[in-house]
Amino acid sequence: MEENTTYKPFNYLDNYTPIEGEVVFYNTEKTLAVKKNDCSKETSGNLVTLTASANKFVSTESIADANEQAESWLNANVQAYANNTGICSIRETAWRGVNPSCVIEPPTTLQPFDYMVIRYKWALGAGKDLDTFTGFVNTGTPWDNKYMGYGHGQGTELPNYSNISQSYIMYAGDNQENNGVEACLINFDKLSSDNISLKSIPVRIAAAWFGQFGSGNIDIEITTFSGGTMEKLGFDFINIDGSQIQQLNFSKKIPYPPKWVNDVNEVTNIGYITYNVDSSTAKVVITY
Repeated sequence: MEENTTYKPFNYLDNYTPIEGEVVFYNTEKTLAVKKNDCSKETSGNLVTLTASANKFVSTESIADANEQAESWLNANVQAYANNTGICSIRETAWRGVNPSCVIEPPTTLQPFDYMVIRYKWALGAGKDLDTFTGFVNTGTPWDNKYMGYGHGQGTELPNYSNISQSYIMYAGDNQENNGVEACLINFDKLSSDNISLKSIPVRIAAAWFGQFGSGNIDIEITTFSGGTMEKLGFDFINIDGSQIQQLNFSKKIPYPPKWVNDVNEVTNIGYITYNVDSSTAKVVITY
């Protein structure tokens, strides 16, 4: 957890005296949002936006250089600004699980974000080789009902053979072990930008055990990020140079199926995530 640090106001123009006849360029407005991250364990910080107003940074080279100064100032100050001005809210609790225990109940409405990673996680004793289904539904695009996961016949990304920055959805691979994670990266903004008529983007998630069966209990971890780039790391995805916005955790028992079938309607439905294009937010509904 980062400590509060001193927030540094604009000072470049205050200390700058232009030379007569010199051509200068000023920045355009820039913003950066991060979550307040110094709250206690029982509370959660809100998302705070810091603005570098137009014409606050000056350059003798170009507008791009002035903008770069503004963005550097934002990166250096945004976390301290969020920690100093944001608020901590009490996180609700609820009884969850097969043998119910009191857990922190995450919010079901997400704050604005750029990238989402859905992780299916299981510990020793839960089972071996969890197979997952993650896919778009009811968008009216050619990408509906093409689920990421082992044996679904869609490859590891859509569109096929696209790199990580151009993919709408990408699967990190088939984890056949008796503990670990399988993950999918979803770039809702890329899909909506390429299909401008979309107003919402629903995603369905489901799972089934292929290997040995134990308790069947898994965690579904939904993490959102702002800025930076995404990279694949093993069976997971990580964010580079951006900020984590939220992380929601849900518990779910996945029963052992009579047999493994490559049909999302024959395996355990976990829930839905519905992305709102206009607000860049999403709602999560986990079925119990």
